[in-house]
Amino acid sequence: MSDDLRQLKLVNGWLLDRVSARFPCGVRKYTMVEFNDPTIGPAKTTSSKAEFADFFNNIYVRGGGDCPELAIAGLKMALETSPPNSFILVLTDASARDYDNASLKNDVSSLIAVKQSQIFFLITGLCSDTNDPSFLIYREIAYESFGHVFQVSLSELGKVFNYLDYTLSRPVNSSIQLFSGEYKDGQHSSQFPVLNNFTSLIVTTDGTIYSIRFTGPQDTVTDTKVIVSENWGSVYLVKNPLIGIWQIRVDGQGQFSVRVEGFKATNTSAAGHCSECHPNATCEVHLGVTECSCKDGFIGDGLTCSDIDECAYSWSNNCSSNVCINTFGSFECACRSGFIKTSRDICVDIDECANSTLSNCDVLATCSNTYGGHFCTCPLGYYGDGFSCELNECETNVCGKGMECIKNYGSYSCYDPCFNHTVLDDPWRSTFNQIGGNCDIDKIGWYRFTGSGGIRISEYCAPQGSCGTSAPMWINGTHPLLGEGIINHTACAHWYGDCCYWSTNVQVKACPNGYYVYNLNRTPYCTLAYCTDPSSLNDTCTCAEDEECILKNGSYSCHCKEGPPVLGIEDLDMGLTCSTHEMKASFRTCQLKTLNLKARSVYLSDKSCIGYEDGNRTGVISALSPLQHGKCGTQLHNNGTHAIYSNTLYVTLETDRIIIRTYQVQMSFFCAYPLDMKLSLETSLRPILSSLSINLGGTGQFKAEMALYRDQSYLSPYEGTEVALSTRSTLYVGVILDGADASQYAVVMKNCFATPTRNAEDPVKYYFIKERCPNSQDTTIRVMENGVSTRGRFAVQMFKFVGDYNLVYLHCEINICDIKKQACKPSCSGVRTRMALSESQNFVLNLGPIIFLC
Repeated sequence: MSDDLRQLKLVNGWLLDRVSARFPCGVRKYTMVEFNDPTIGPAKTTSSKAEFADFFNNIYVRGGGDCPELAIAGLKMALETSPPNSFILVLTDASARDYDNASLKNDVSSLIAVKQSQIFFLITGLCSDTNDPSFLIYREIAYESFGHVFQVSLSELGKVFNYLDYTLSRPVNSSIQLFSGEYKDGQHSSQFPVLNNFTSLIVTTDGTIYSIRFTGPQDTVTDTKVIVSENWGSVYLVKNPLIGIWQIRVDGQGQFSVRVEGFKATNTSAAGHCSECHPNATCEVHLGVTECSCKDGFIGDGLTCSDIDECAYSWSNNCSSNVCINTFGSFECACRSGFIKTSRDICVDIDECANSTLSNCDVLATCSNTYGGHFCTCPLGYYGDGFSCELNECETNVCGKGMECIKNYGSYSCYDPCFNHTVLDDPWRSTFNQIGGNCDIDKIGWYRFTGSGGIRISEYCAPQGSCGTSAPMWINGTHPLLGEGIINHTACAHWYGDCCYWSTNVQVKACPNGYYVYNLNRTPYCTLAYCTDPSSLNDTCTCAEDEECILKNGSYSCHCKEGPPVLGIEDLDMGLTCSTHEMKASFRTCQLKTLNLKARSVYLSDKSCIGYEDGNRTGVISALSPLQHGKCGTQLHNNGTHAIYSNTLYVTLETDRIIIRTYQVQMSFFCAYPLDMKLSLETSLRPILSSLSINLGGTGQFKAEMALYRDQSYLSPYEGTEVALSTRSTLYVGVILDGADASQYAVVMKNCFATPTRNAEDPVKYYFIKERCPNSQDTTIRVMENGVSTRGRFAVQMFKFVGDYNLVYLHCEINICDIKKQACKPSCSGVRTRMALSESQNFVLNLGPIIFLC
């Protein structure tokens, strides 16, 4: 009931304002009776609108879940306390508990007969269904009192009060009850007499009614004004009804009812002359009575009318999700921000991204339209909110390895977290401690652990309920070595028997003097806290990733971690890293220690390429094999889908023992790379290509290449010295930019064309791409990629130049576009946009000849 009360308090204030506006002189009496189970009352009465509002607004919910309620007993107290001819509104979300109390029902019936009060039930919930006697009692009383039953959802409360506004806001003795009909399912027809002269008939309905029609005496058709129309009830007004027999034809579903009242204008709205009516009222003279009625959009008694603010309450307008603007005597529905109204009065989304003056995005940012708005996103490597973007120096590793970079608008700062952190010295964090209620949800930033609980976070799943918290958090991985810088790890929380029920990201750095600092990112929930390993108090050794620091013979030292036993040379293994430009084979000396061996020399198939001690990983010796055929003995094999590079690592061993049977370990290794446009060229023996070395404004040396491929996969370039094709074949042309850091650039194919001779200036030219866009006259041309990456691709059906020509030469003028500074992708639909690219970044690639094959 608490949700109902919040909405009821809102609409109650609205209804009181409406009644006051219709009756400037006030009302007789306001009465309020509370009921629940087992208490009823007391009845509170007042003639003050403000005091009654206080009564209502101070209602609060106690308990809950007790359904049904003592609704009939509460109604009896309201009838006893209210004056005759009152309107009584019963608000409840429950059925009537006391429906079967015969004595109570008789008392209520007697009071209705004496008081002639109308009773309306507003029900937002039931304890059973609508066929249960505990609900049907409401319909019986409504029928008996010429009232109504409204069973609606909470969201419909405002609309119901809008219905009741016209029904309740009428003077006492101004109407006569003419007809009351209760129906169930289907079509029905009823008659009722109109024996007096009335200003109007007021017809109210409840329930689901599909159609309703009113016919006057001698089948006269009447004009019916709809005051309220909802699927659960309506109010109709029939002006100046004739005396005689009237008929109602109605079609509905389920339980529904119709009530008809005859209304006479009283001295609150009747005037001696029309001149007495308010300027915003209409005047009607009928049967000698001059009646003033406020116009639509105004409220009052006709002698006084004031503007209705339809926008003050959602049920007073039909603007729905749009913006309501009150006007004098009416209202307007305007579009919300981010929408615009069409000629058909429909609000449609504004695409702010289509107009830079609407989006206000930074010139570097990407604009993304949303329904009713938009957002701007700075490109990768830039800092800002999208409306302002600047280079993010922190993305360029400007602070160096192991340093934390903080970016702000216009500046950045570097600091070493080893010397800028917060110390946590809580002894309860130890894995030895039992359950507690500690929580680290507020921990964000760099921290160092000290004290008797341990100096580093546990690397093992701590028992649930330990470490002074409910769900202890541990690092799922090993701590870094000194010199490795800042590394990322996952921190897990142990809960419900799952060692990683929750997780979050942390950063860790090893610092001088044997301690660690941690960049914590809050815990996912409370109560979760970071758990420390008490055995780390004396841990001062720096070990390789496959070693651990353990206490042995009274001191800590590095030892191989537990794993498959190394019993002989054949059990040694090798680590392999496949990078973009090289393979790195690593030999872990930890395993040699187990065999009392040590490496004397490490080299590859080419003995001039020797191994080195990996500075990032203590106790690891590595050798680098470039991804170039023949370099350091590297071998290359192309299987059609992958380029496979292979080599062999040799390790010469020595020992302090008397004998050794194997003095050298030999381990072969390989890395397989999926073929792409660039790699397929490198793995071809003699690709047909055009290559050009270029320098981009001091940013480095790059190479641009153009090649001809056999099919649309761009994995098989033509090889040899020439290509012969028929006109049934398709030319697949690819352009590639290669360099140490080419990722910030895009290749833009500006002008690509063919000539019958090697001369690119030959007057006979056929353009495939002109001013960055494909030749729209040739439907065989397809541009798959242009201005979006370091690759450009297009295809065209083979052709022959008219005349005595059998050769075709290809030429492509390309731009190298910096994607961080400008838009690079051409716009080839509608009006084309010019791109401000430096002329110094124009390069020409030439390829051919291609021989025409008959």
